[in-house]
Amino acid sequence: MVVKKCINFLCLLFFIGATHTTVCAQILMNQHYLSNDIESLINSNPDQSLKIAQHLLSKTTITYAEKAKINLLIAKAYQVKGDYSSALNFLYEEKNYNDYLTVKEKIAIEIEKIAILRSLALDKQSLKIMTSLEQTTSELLDISLKRYSEVSISLENAQFLLKEGKLESGIKLLMELENSSKSIFDNNLDLKLNYEIVAGSFYLENRDLEKAKQFFDHANVGANQTKEANILIKTEALIGLANISFLKKEHEKVIVILNEALVNSQKIANVFLQEKIIGQQNVNYLALNDTENFKITNASLIKKHFDSEELEQEAVNTAYNVISDRYNDKYEEKRNHYLKLLYYISGVFLIILLVCGFYLLRFIERKRNLNKIISYIKITRTNLLSDFSKKAEEKLVAIEKTEKPETKKIVILKETEEQILNKLKRFENSKRFLNKDISLAVLAGQLDSNTKYLSEIINSHYHVNFNTYINKLRINYIIEKLKNDPNYINYKISYLADNCGFSSHSSFATVFKSITGISPVKFIELLNDEKENTLLNDKY
Repeated sequence: MVVKKCINFLCLLFFIGATHTTVCAQILMNQHYLSNDIESLINSNPDQSLKIAQHLLSKTTITYAEKAKINLLIAKAYQVKGDYSSALNFLYEEKNYNDYLTVKEKIAIEIEKIAILRSLALDKQSLKIMTSLEQTTSELLDISLKRYSEVSISLENAQFLLKEGKLESGIKLLMELENSSKSIFDNNLDLKLNYEIVAGSFYLENRDLEKAKQFFDHANVGANQTKEANILIKTEALIGLANISFLKKEHEKVIVILNEALVNSQKIANVFLQEKIIGQQNVNYLALNDTENFKITNASLIKKHFDSEELEQEAVNTAYNVISDRYNDKYEEKRNHYLKLLYYISGVFLIILLVCGFYLLRFIERKRNLNKIISYIKITRTNLLSDFSKKAEEKLVAIEKTEKPETKKIVILKETEEQILNKLKRFENSKRFLNKDISLAVLAGQLDSNTKYLSEIINSHYHVNFNTYINKLRINYIIEKLKNDPNYINYKISYLADNCGFSSHSSFATVFKSITGISPVKFIELLNDEKENTLLNDKY
C-alpha cells in the first residue's frame, strides 16, 4: 500500500514537471514569434511593432539577450517614425546589454547611430562613430559579416558625399559597390533597397533622370517584396520619382505620386517625410498656378515645419545628453582604473595627477573663451535685426536728409493705405523679394498700386527707402537659412548672394554688413564656432 502511494506521488511530480516544461517552452516560442513580428512590421507599421515590443518587455520570462535585441528593434521602429530622440535613447541603452548582443547587432546599432546623427547634422559625432566602426570591421574574422559591415559603412559614406555635393565621388563609390556587393545585396534586401534609394538620389542630383528613375523604380518594386511592405523605402522612392516628374514638367503626374507618398508617410507617422512631401506639393501647385491648393498646402507645410523643428530640437538635445553620458561613463572607467593604480604605483599616479591638472587648466581657459564666443553670438543673433538694423536705418535716414530736400508728403486715402500695407505683409511672407528683377515699379504693379503711393507708404511705415526695405527682407531671409539649415553654412558667399536675390558677391557683402554690423564670412564663422563649441561644452 505504501509503495503504491509513493509511485502515485512520483507520477504526480513527473506530470507537474512535464506540464511546467511544456508551458515554459510555449512561452519562449511565443516570444520568438512575437520578436519576428516586430522585425517584419518595423518598416510597414512601426506603431504596431512598438506595441508588441512593449508587451514582450513586460514579460518576466524575457532574457537579457532577448531584451537587447528588442531594444534594437524598438530603436529601428522609432527611426522609421522619425522619432530620433526615442531611437537614440534605445540605441545608447546597448551599454547595459553589451555582453548579450551579437556582433551583427552591435554593427547594426552603430550604423543606426551614424544615420540618425547625420540626419540631425551632427556630422562630427557621426563620423567619429564611423571611424570607430571601420576599425572594428577591419578586425572581424567572419568574412560575410565583415563584408556586410563594409557595405553598410560605404552607404553611409555615400550619404555624406551626397550631402557635401560630391556627386562624382559618390557615384564612383556606388558603382564599385554595385560590382562587388551582389551577394551581400541578394542576402540583405533592406541593404539593397537602401542602396537603390541612395543611388537614385545621386543620379537625380546629377540630373541623369533616366538612371535615377531606374533605381527609384527598382526600390519601389522591391519595397513590396518583403513579408510586410517596406513603407519607408516605398515613400522615399515615390518622393524621388515625384522629383523626376517635376523636372520633366509632368505636374499632374507629380500630384498623383505625392498623394500616394503622403498616405504612406502618414501610415508610419513620419513628420519629416510628410514635411518634405507637402513641400514638394506646394512647389508643384505653384508651378501649376493652382492658387487654391497652393494656399492649402502652404498652411499645412507651415504646421509640419513647426512640428519637425520641435522633433529635431528634441532629438539634438537627446543626442548631446546620451553622447555626454557615454563620455562620462568612459571617464568614470578611466578614473576607477587610475584609482586602482594608486594602490600599486603612487609615483605614476602623481604624474598623472599633474598632467590632469595641466589639462584641466587648459580646459577651464578654453571653456571661458567658448563662453565668450557663445555670449557674443547670442547677442549678435538677438540684436541682429534690431540694433544693427536700427543703426543702419539711422545712417540712411541721416544721409537722405542731407542729400535730399524735403518733399511734400503725398496724401493717401486711409482705405488705400491699409490695402497696400496688407499686400506688403503678404509680399513679405512670400519669397518674391528674392527675385533679382524686383523694383519699385514691378512691385507697385504686383500690388495694383503706383510707385508714388508705394514709396510713400514704405517710407512712412518702415522708415526706409524701397531698396533698403528689399535688402532687409533678403538679408533676414538668408540669416534664417544660415541659422536653421546646416547646409547653408557650407555654401560659398557667391551662392548665398545669388540665393537671396543679389546680383553680385560684393553688393551682398556690403548690404549684409550695413544691416548686421558684421560681414557674412564673420557671421558664418561665429555660427560654426557656436555649433562646435556648444557641443564641446555639453560633452565636457
